[in-house]
Formats: sequence, C-alpha cells, structure tokens
Amino acid sequence: MKRKNKTKSLSKISKILLLSGFFFFINPVPFGLDILPDAIGCLLIWLGLTQLSYFDGSVEEARRYTLWLSVVELIHLLIMRSVFLTNIGSNRLLAVSMLSIVQGILYIIIIKKLFGGISYYALRNNCNTALTLSDGAAFMAYLAFFIRIGATLLPELLALLEMRLSIEVNPDTYDAIASFVAMKPIIVVLLSAVALGVAVAWYFSLARLLRAFYSEAGAELDIRYANEFSSRPERVIPKKLRFATYVTYFSLFFIIDFSIDGTRIIPASFMFLLLFVSAFLFNGLSEFKQTKRLAIPAFLLLLGSELFTKLLNPNGAVVIYETDMSVVLCAVPLGLAALVATLLCVRGFLSDIRALAFDLGQGEISTGVHWAAYCVAAVCYISSFVIPYFYSFFYLPRLVAAAVFVWQTVKTVGNIYEKEYERCMLL
Repeated sequence: MKRKNKTKSLSKISKILLLSGFFFFINPVPFGLDILPDAIGCLLIWLGLTQLSYFDGSVEEARRYTLWLSVVELIHLLIMRSVFLTNIGSNRLLAVSMLSIVQGILYIIIIKKLFGGISYYALRNNCNTALTLSDGAAFMAYLAFFIRIGATLLPELLALLEMRLSIEVNPDTYDAIASFVAMKPIIVVLLSAVALGVAVAWYFSLARLLRAFYSEAGAELDIRYANEFSSRPERVIPKKLRFATYVTYFSLFFIIDFSIDGTRIIPASFMFLLLFVSAFLFNGLSEFKQTKRLAIPAFLLLLGSELFTKLLNPNGAVVIYETDMSVVLCAVPLGLAALVATLLCVRGFLSDIRALAFDLGQGEISTGVHWAAYCVAAVCYISSFVIPYFYSFFYLPRLVAAAVFVWQTVKTVGNIYEKEYERCMLL
C-alpha cells in the first residue's frame, strides 16, 4: 500500500517540478539582469520531464536540450554582473546578442519537441482536454519567449546610435540621436512590462495544460512507469549513473579557473560545490561519504581565497605592483587552509570513485595519476595566490596538471559507467 501511494504521487511531483521550473522564465531580463536564475528552472524542468520522457521520444529530446539550455543559462549567470555593470553599450550588445541567438535556437527546439510530444501522447491516450489546450499553450510559449528575448535585445541596439554620436557633426542630428538614446530607460521599462504581461498569460495557459494532462494521464503514467521502468534495476541504474557522471564531468570543468580582467568567469571553487551535488546523485549506487563531508569546507575556503584576491590583491599578475607584506602574511594561512581542504576533498573524492567501482562489482581501480596531477595543480595555484609574482611561472604547470587530472578522472568515471551499462544490458 505504501509503495502504491508513492507511485501515485510521482505524476503530481512531476507537475509541481514543471510548474516551478517554468516559473523561473516569467521575469523579463533587462540589461541582461536575470533576477530568477533560469539555470535553476532548467534543472527543475529536466527533473519534471523524467517520467514523461520515458514514454515519448520527442519529450526525451526536449529534456536533453534543456540540459544544454541550463549550461547556456549558467554561463549567463556567471557573466551577468559584468554585462549589467559595463558602461560600454557595444560590449553589452555583443553579450546580449550572442546569448539571445543561442537561447532562441534552444527555445524553438525545446518548445517544438515538448509540446509536440505532449500532443502526441494525449492523442494516443484519449487525453482530449489536454490535446485541445496544447496548441494554444505552444503558441503562447513561442510568443512569450521571443517577446522576452526582444525586450532584452531591442534596447541594446541603441548602442549602435551611441557609437554614431562620436562621429556625428550635424548639431540637429546629434541632438535628435541623443534624445532618442536618452529614452532607453523608458523603452526598457515598457518592453519589460509587455514581456512580463505576455509571460504571465503564457504561464497560466501552461498551468491549465499541465493540470489537464496529468489529471487525464497521471494514473496511467504512474502505473506504466512503475511496471516498466522504476521496478527494474537494469533500467534505473544506467540512467542514474549516467546523470551523476555528467554532473561530475561538468564540475571538473570549473578547474579551468578562467578570469577576464580580474573577474572570475569560471571560478575553481565551484568545482567542489558541484562535486558535493554530484555525490548525492550517486545515492543508491555508492555512499560517497567523504565527498559529502569534505566538499563544502573546500568550496568555502577556496572561495575565500578567490574573494581575498579580488578585494585585497586585484592587480595580480596583470599589472606589476608591489604587494604589501601584510597582504602576503594574511594570504599564507588562508592559502594553506584552502590547500589542505582541497587536497583532502579530492583524495576523498577519488577514494569514493574507487568505492563506486568496487560497489558495482568492478574490482579495484587505480587513481594514483589523478592524485599526483591534482597535487601539482593545487600547489601551483596556492603558490600563485600567496605570492602573485609566481603566477607566470606556475600558470603552465598548473594548467597541464589540471588537464591531466580532468582527463584521467573523466576516463575513469566513464569506464565505470560503460562497464555498468554493458552489464545491465546483458541482464
């Protein structure tokens, strides 16, 4: 009886996740400022489509493209502050244009696949109310998302007129252009209001569609999903392991520690935060106790070192200034603490990977090269943090060591997944 109640609630959870995820896309994005991070919404939508994607290939494709959109939105989130605060309109126009093009392509694919899959499933299973509402909800989705893009992009086109002001010699023409450019805040407010109004109307149409769809098809989805998928470990384990593996790959990407003009676009500290998240995704396969325990302290201490550099030593290796001895002395204990914490976390993470292979019946694996490579990368990073003048000397060894660590870790985790996938296919 308990299992039956749990099974019945799965479609309700999916509906709540989808409504919560799409809610993050209601707000307009003036000047590239996203108050409700779309990356979180993408993750919630991805989770909400888990059940339905099993029954329809189009929904599965939409779910997969949602992950790509989440990557784009995460990049948007990382550069948002720089884009919003820049005083150069052409730079903001370039950033917003590139994001809008990529977002527009992904929006078209996701909307087409998602609503097409819902319509097809509703047609096959006599969900007449949902079938009636699906076309209207799809039209409103196209309208809302592209008005949202337009409300973000169109005001930034005024940067082209701002550039003309620097070469215009006719006083009347100059005054006319300057007056029009000065209206930008009003244009932003008006377009944002229109985008918000259309987005709210779209969200209500989507909510009606999802309520109707899960009311008509929810019971059948729960029963079939439980009988055909969730009750069969050979189908559950590969998908669960694959998702956890991809999140682990993505977390390792942050070891690049990429910065532009002293602003970290890809902060290395976020690797440990995402490793903490990925450790929970392995639940049911392996415990990953050490990563869960050590990742957050490593994240906080490494984040502290990044903030320390930004606030107290912003020049770094870009412009040569004499670093105050007090700054160096303060950096030493923080750097050593971050070094110890990150090394312990990576050692625990590699131990958890070995435990994962053992728990899946694949025997012992070696992670010695991974550990040695990360030790070199971590020592080089902390040395450059404590004494910025070492940056140019340690940059290349750190980059090479980090690349070896990522390569070996991805290779090891990928081999574990491939072996488990092959085993499950033979069951």
